Amino acid sequence: MSVQVIRPRHTGFCFGVRDALELTRRTVEEGGEVLALGQVVHNARALEELEAQGLHEASALPEAPGPSVVVTAHGAPPELFAEADRRGLKVVDTTCPLVRRVQHHAEDLGQLAGTVVVVGHSEHSEVRGVVGWAASQGAEVEVVASLEDAERLPWRARRGVVSQSTFPQSRFREIAEVVAGRTGEVEVRDTTCPVVTQRQREALRSLLDEVDVAVVVGGRGSANTQALAETCATVRPTHLVESAAEVRPEWFSPGQRVGITSGTSTPSWVVDEVEAACRVL
Repeated sequence: MSVQVIRPRHTGFCFGVRDALELTRRTVEEGGEVLALGQVVHNARALEELEAQGLHEASALPEAPGPSVVVTAHGAPPELFAEADRRGLKVVDTTCPLVRRVQHHAEDLGQLAGTVVVVGHSEHSEVRGVVGWAASQGAEVEVVASLEDAERLPWRARRGVVSQSTFPQSRFREIAEVVAGRTGEVEVRDTTCPVVTQRQREALRSLLDEVDVAVVVGGRGSANTQALAETCATVRPTHLVESAAEVRPEWFSPGQRVGITSGTSTPSWVVDEVEAACRVL
């Protein structure tokens, strides 16, 4: 079977993930125990090397000084940094600058508006951090992930609205409109990640027009990868894979054009492997 493989210009790591991994790698190489508060990146393949060198994942801060503690690219609430300082811990902060931007807007709106709506998934570590920054200003924080969630919000005289950075921009805008309809005065700040938005637009406007089937490469625990796959699936049959080993010949027919794209937490070499696997079908 022969298929044609098409790959867009932008795949592989975004700069935020790349820089977070590099800072974590340098910390590990310095020696000593290194604990990451969650996954440094939501991609198992990208973590293998660091874990082999001694990086360990932790769900909470250690009680006593000793290990270096890595705050992941998804960020953390301000109380975590305060508690780490109280315990005398060395913190390596790899928060993505675009996530930090969301935190700053949430903090600012928490002071200005009194109530802040965070559009995103409440269980995601980035959202938990953003909620903490808004609440640090004494604000009430409401987390919504759907139009239905937004429609259940009570009336408020004033609200500020921000988004989880990896939330699809078009859905954020739809939800923000519903929030505005339940609020007297609202200030909406679009804090969606431009890199994630670019990949979604690139997929919809160019890649998917040229292909019959889409393959999205990335970790299933990655919010931006899941959002990208959902975006592609609205237009073409779409398969989400974490590695080349998951590619199945039965997904394709001879002569089809296959588009390959990736989430921002996916290494380029993993995308290369998936592309190679598709080319030999």
